[in-house]
Amino acid sequence: MKNYIAYLLLPGFLYLSCAKGPLAAADRNRNEKNQAEMLADTGKVLQSANPNVMIGAGVNINLLGQEGSYRELVKTHYNSLTAENAMKMTSLQPQEGNFNFSDKTIENLALNFGKKRIHGHTLLWHRGLPQWVKNWETASLPGGITRAQKMDSIMSRHIKNVIANYDNPSSIYKDNAGTPLMKSWDVVNEVFDDNGNYRAAKELVNNEDKGSIWYRTIGKSYVEKAFTYARQAAEARGDTGLKLFYNDYGHDYSAKKLDSIYKLVMALKEIKVNGKPIIDGIGMQFHINVNTSMANVKTALIKMKSTGLLVHVSELDLSLNKPGLPFSTAVLDIQKQKYKDVAMLYRKYVPANQRWGITLWNVGDEDSWLTYSGNTQVDAACLFDLNYAKKPAFFTFYDGLYLDIPSSY
Repeated sequence: MKNYIAYLLLPGFLYLSCAKGPLAAADRNRNEKNQAEMLADTGKVLQSANPNVMIGAGVNINLLGQEGSYRELVKTHYNSLTAENAMKMTSLQPQEGNFNFSDKTIENLALNFGKKRIHGHTLLWHRGLPQWVKNWETASLPGGITRAQKMDSIMSRHIKNVIANYDNPSSIYKDNAGTPLMKSWDVVNEVFDDNGNYRAAKELVNNEDKGSIWYRTIGKSYVEKAFTYARQAAEARGDTGLKLFYNDYGHDYSAKKLDSIYKLVMALKEIKVNGKPIIDGIGMQFHINVNTSMANVKTALIKMKSTGLLVHVSELDLSLNKPGLPFSTAVLDIQKQKYKDVAMLYRKYVPANQRWGITLWNVGDEDSWLTYSGNTQVDAACLFDLNYAKKPAFFTFYDGLYLDIPSSY
């Protein structure tokens, strides 16, 4: 979910799984070999690769509600679901005080196809806000309250109502043990800039505020308050098992941001409601690319594991197109290897009792948040291609979940 800078499509860009034009002989031979490998491995299912690593997908509810390849792949390969956008504030509370919980697509799918786990995303973010929230930064206040108090009341009401809705005792959306399918929430999302400082000053980029209205109006205490409200809401409903996460990106490339995240979550661990810490886990988005250092990924996983909290690779995709690295079949090989590396490193450095799983950020290249220009594919960051066929990276990622971990990791 970090801000995306569109990369220019290089002349002659071809993605092997779905290229329409002629390929050079070497590329064609490589493609035929990949296709042969894939046909030999059609029985591999991601959610069955490793019982100690749940595999999730960030899903588009519109596609999920339609019969077709997208829905079938979600049913088959993933045992955890995260709404890509449908549970953000702008969707659930489009007008102040009027909550919209009408869409049951994810809950129905989770219930009817194996009672899949649902991971909520996200209760509080500096983006994904309805206009009415933004207006309160400058609007005249009712008598007797401060700006901070008004924004605090908005935050509290939203968090408590959303948790209560998905934790309704009369809901049919429960697992075999009778507990809600909504097992966890990203409570607060993306607090820090890449320099490790809190997002603060208003800065519009493509009409999106890179700063945080919550920080500007409440101060840094808004993070602790949000987690406290979430834990209070869960405890009030007797949901003592609901897991609460802090979610962010940049662990893999900014040491300052990594350190700020570490210090924040360690401080939150010390704060309790009914004797229970207000935070349970860390979401590491890992919107990474073919230039990403796997040594940095390893360092980040080790540091987050050391908190003792649950660790969730929460929004994994692996971009091909980065400045300075022309597209070639070698880039596809790098993508394949790094998908495998992420799975191997996660298994090696995060103990089984701290793993919340790996969630891929959407299913196929057609649905990725990464840029498209008309019908031209600008990136190919997912495990399934434009036609929902398994790509070579699917099989290496599966191997990373399944095979013994070499000592080289």
